[in-house]
Amino acid sequence: MSHNAGSVMFAAHQDAARFAGVGPFDLKNIGEAEARKLMSAEHKALGYRPPPGSLAATAQAEAAKHPNVSANISEQVLEQAAVADASRIQSLKSIDVNKIGEAEARKLESEEHKALGYRPPPGSLASQAQSAAAKHPDASSGLPAHELKRAAIEDAAQIAKLEGGPAVPLSEVGATAEASRLMSEEHKALGYRPPPRSLAAKAQSAAATHPDASASIDNAALTKAAVEDARAIE
Repeated sequence: MSHNAGSVMFAAHQDAARFAGVGPFDLKNIGEAEARKLMSAEHKALGYRPPPGSLAATAQAEAAKHPNVSANISEQVLEQAAVADASRIQSLKSIDVNKIGEAEARKLESEEHKALGYRPPPGSLASQAQSAAAKHPDASSGLPAHELKRAAIEDAAQIAKLEGGPAVPLSEVGATAEASRLMSEEHKALGYRPPPRSLAAKAQSAAATHPDASASIDNAALTKAAVEDARAIE
């Protein structure tokens, strides 16, 4: 398992789902009633039925295995998580996957895989692009490589945020600047040195393998990620 896989921890239908700022909930313990509320809220936010790979669809698949259990999640938290996932899905529309060809789909897959640390799940931008490109492999959207990379990293960040992982591509964080900045900001937010499970500690561990790398993340975004992780730890 890569450093990112251990830190982001998204495994389609099995791992705990988290919504940043409102606490964790575990899809393995979600029941039919809660899954229905998620589906209703996400359907309302999207304006259409949530697709495969969405939080609502994943929750329904899990709830079918144990319909009568409950994760004791408040309706407000369910709604916030559903709206957050709907926003992620809608953000994918910034790239028209119907114009994506095989070469561009490979680029998206590579960049999103790198950012997440594992293969992009169903419903991700990379996954949708690959499905579409299979129908028209020689097509091209005409988008430059840096735009494809930006879109892939943004989608990975949304997935990580929803699942409680860091919205920072640890595989590209360098030790000198970005990992040091994360450590400094999270230390400041916590009031003590970030523990081994923290974003800052994981970033330092990952950066040790590529100290001269750079994820090209500005200081404000690094500070925000560090503070959010500190809150989750507290």
